[in-house]
Amino acid sequence: MNTLIYEGAMQVVPVLLITLFIETRTSDRQASRAMRRWAAVQDRGYAALGIAAFMVSMLVVADVVPAGRVPAAIVIATLSGCMGLLYARIQQRFAHDHGQRREQVSDDR
Repeated sequence: MNTLIYEGAMQVVPVLLITLFIETRTSDRQASRAMRRWAAVQDRGYAALGIAAFMVSMLVVADVVPAGRVPAAIVIATLSGCMGLLYARIQQRFAHDHGQRREQVSDDR
């Protein structure tokens, strides 16, 4: 039971990183330069957090590092951070899609 969070992180983190890659490849090329730069910073932070959580989880599951409060805090914080960044990207996508629909409706009139 002690390693359940680490095993879960080892399964979830690669999926989150794949999601980041797919989302980045479909990002809006018409966005402002500042917005693209902010998205790039988010992506780098997201990737760094995901890799940290994966590495700590792998070390705990392999019994290199004992499961304890510090490794658990690292994994929980990084997964929370990744989910927060992913939520921000989802919100950006919704805002962008809503803006495109609004433009399309006004063009149709």
